[in-house]
Amino acid sequence: MNTKRNAFTGTAFGIGAALAYGTSSVLIRQALTHLAPPLVGAAVSLLSGTLVFLIIGGRGLKASLAQNKKAVGFLLLAGLVASLGIVSSFFALSLAPVVTVSPLQSTSPLFAMLWSHLFLRRLERITPRLILGSVLVVFGIILITIGRAA
Repeated sequence: MNTKRNAFTGTAFGIGAALAYGTSSVLIRQALTHLAPPLVGAAVSLLSGTLVFLIIGGRGLKASLAQNKKAVGFLLLAGLVASLGIVSSFFALSLAPVVTVSPLQSTSPLFAMLWSHLFLRRLERITPRLILGSVLVVFGIILITIGRAA
């Protein structure tokens, strides 16, 4: 396993996720302002995401899930929590401007770090440098967003 290549690829996917989430927040706000209530928007969004997933990665899904039942439980719980996050995001964007909601959502790395420290101690190493970097990135995003809104 090439750890440098994996780290680079993982970082690239992380940047892609940030780009996609940032774009989707604006599209969601536009749709909720003119077209749909939050639960309808979340349902359509989750359904379209599921369809994209099935097209891209649906082959071999059943066999992969059958290999590890414990992992399936964690994935189902992750899906439930992510769905709650998406529904919360849709409600937030239906009530508040993107420039207010987006910085709040960008605090998610702080929560991920907390949960990693509590539940993934053997898999993830949380260093003071990582904590400081995450806090600075989150607060930097918040300051930039709030500065634009002012």
